[in-house]
Amino acid sequence: MAKFFRGDKRRREMDRKRRSEEKQRRLQLRREMRARGLDPDTVDADGNPLPKGGAEEGGASSADADNDEAGNET
Repeated sequence: MAKFFRGDKRRREMDRKRRSEEKQRRLQLRREMRARGLDPDTVDADGNPLPKGGAEEGGASSADADNDEAGNET
C-alpha cells in the first residue's frame, strides 16, 4: 500500500485547514466591520458601497424571464 501513496489524505487535511483559516479571517473581518457600525453586506472593508446586483433591484430574476420567454414562444 505504501508503494502507491499519493498524499491525498494530507492534501485534504491541508485544504480543510486552509478553508477553516480563511473562514475565520472572513468572520473576524465582518465582526470588526460591525463593531465600526458598517454593514458588511452593503459596504466593503474600506467602507465603500458595494455595487448593486441586477436581480435585487425589484426586477424579475433571470429564471422568471426565461419562463416568460418560453411561455410567449408557444
